[in-house]
Amino acid sequence: MYRKEGFDGIVSFGEIDAKLSAFLLDERAKTGLTQSDFATLAGLARVVYSRYELNISRLTVSRMIHLSELLGFLPMQMIHAAAPHLYGKNPEEADDRVELFRLIHDLPHDTIRSLIGIVGQLTPKDVLEARQKAEAEAEAKAEAERQRLTRKAARVSRKGRPPGRPPGRKSSKVDTPTDD
Repeated sequence: MYRKEGFDGIVSFGEIDAKLSAFLLDERAKTGLTQSDFATLAGLARVVYSRYELNISRLTVSRMIHLSELLGFLPMQMIHAAAPHLYGKNPEEADDRVELFRLIHDLPHDTIRSLIGIVGQLTPKDVLEARQKAEAEAEAKAEAERQRLTRKAARVSRKGRPPGRPPGRKSSKVDTPTDD
């Protein structure tokens, strides 16, 4: 299975789930509500909600959206807590990008429209073309890696036969009993 490498290498799904649970616990704690009080607000039994914070149950996207509505965080912030490499080339860039989005999120629509125009002016065509070229190269590299892993998996699935040997063909070295 192919996974994009994060800042600390490839993080397991269990580690991602643990980070999501920790984020949820921190956000609920900021409200000052107990697990029981918040679970009631969310329409859940306390034991059901506590499973999310204790990393026993996994959050669905719809549950994450519901909890973000109640706790007042952006889903992007929760994803960033678990997988910051999705938002930048290094931790500082990822943090800055998510913080900028959070700040923009609270602006009035007219201001957002103005910012779109300003940012559009700041992004020259050649920078966009260079970015598109880099993205295409990265995609080609990722595709080559996927193909390499597929070939490797196919070799492994041949049940231990050396590469190039067709199934059913016997080895030329046959052990036969000899008379001594």
